[in-house]
Amino acid sequence: MSKSKLSFSSEVAETLGLHCAIVLDFYEKENFNKISSINELTNQLAKHISFIDEGSLAKSINKLVKYKFIKFENKKNNHNYEVKKPTSNKTFSRLSQDWMPSKESLDIIEMTKISKDFLDIKLKEFKVYWIERAQQRNNWNITFIDFIRREWAKESSSNKGLPFSIDERWYPGEEVFDILELSNISKDSALKYLREFILYWKDNGSAFTTWNSKYIEHVKRRYTHKDIDNNEKSTKHSEPGKYSKAFNERKEDDSWAKEIKFD
Repeated sequence: MSKSKLSFSSEVAETLGLHCAIVLDFYEKENFNKISSINELTNQLAKHISFIDEGSLAKSINKLVKYKFIKFENKKNNHNYEVKKPTSNKTFSRLSQDWMPSKESLDIIEMTKISKDFLDIKLKEFKVYWIERAQQRNNWNITFIDFIRREWAKESSSNKGLPFSIDERWYPGEEVFDILELSNISKDSALKYLREFILYWKDNGSAFTTWNSKYIEHVKRRYTHKDIDNNEKSTKHSEPGKYSKAFNERKEDDSWAKEIKFD
């Protein structure tokens, strides 16, 4: 391999992995148009990219072909590879409420075995987070892929991806409080509901992988009910047909007599 420095697409590296990004970059710079098979392409690349083993090279090439970064074509019974460069979206835009990940992004996420339920819950959180911040990005798909991978790693790190029952040691991740802050719920307010949340689900015995998301839903629900109760308490004495004073106070109150005028 030459001693020249390698450069590669950060988008490909973030979505398909570093090896794929290096292979694609090297393929674009070299003239491999006459190569007729994946095995031959692997052998040629192995001569130039010595720090990646042939098994990883073949796997990366297959992945690039699958997602059409390298397009396989049949010309006069000879197999050739034609590179399809990743599209670059230079238009910056804000995330909208109706935004959905592209099919290609969902295919990449599916490769990581992330559950659909987890994906749906995190998609809602992702939208709330970025819509509230009103930031502009030129590729929301890559941002979402990075987000969902980090969230899945956090969920699966303590239990190796398997559902688990909650206990007294459980504590919400810091990102939970960041999301709740978007709904004007402080960390101190959210923690007031932690003990009852753990007690309920501990007695219930259910096992999940999405405890952070369930805790967010629980806090929002309890906090909303609290606001409703407070509003009812503050307005109940001013409603028509309701007394504003206790019975003993009303019995001893003679202020009404001062309003009587004798002619």
